[in-house]
Amino acid sequence: MLDSPLHPAASFWLDVFDKAIKLGAVFIGGLWTFWNYRKSRTYEQKLELEVVGTVFARGSLYGDVKCVVRNIGAAQHTVQQEGTFCELSVVRKDLSEDSIELFRVFLMNDKIEPGEAINDIQYWKIAPPIANILWVKLTLRVVSNGVEWFSTCLVRVEREEPEPTLEVV
Repeated sequence: MLDSPLHPAASFWLDVFDKAIKLGAVFIGGLWTFWNYRKSRTYEQKLELEVVGTVFARGSLYGDVKCVVRNIGAAQHTVQQEGTFCELSVVRKDLSEDSIELFRVFLMNDKIEPGEAINDIQYWKIAPPIANILWVKLTLRVVSNGVEWFSTCLVRVEREEPEPTLEVV
């Protein structure tokens, strides 16, 4: 009596359940393998760059720039000082572009672990004449493991309007 199943179809349904569990395990294993493959791709973007700046005019043109690099890959990256910089350019009313200054960035941090972000802040000043400057262009260039990464930000130059004066006649 112990060898007979409790229900005549029980062995069939146990076999179906067993195969469904094995199929689900294979499917989950395949997804896990694909995820790890995509995460460690050689030619996929591994660094995420961000450059943000602010500008204000008070006689001269003043501003700051914040440069951020995030390692979104699965391997450590080394920032090479040679070739890594933030370029400050101005775009004039006639749409010509002039490079003003190159800032060396990330001098203290050269290794970026997976999931880590490093940042650097620079302050700058452009002496007059600034009347024909419309935009300030900030370009971040990072060299890591022989690969160049770029990010650009355009910041509009807002001028303070002179307060209206009242003339007494």
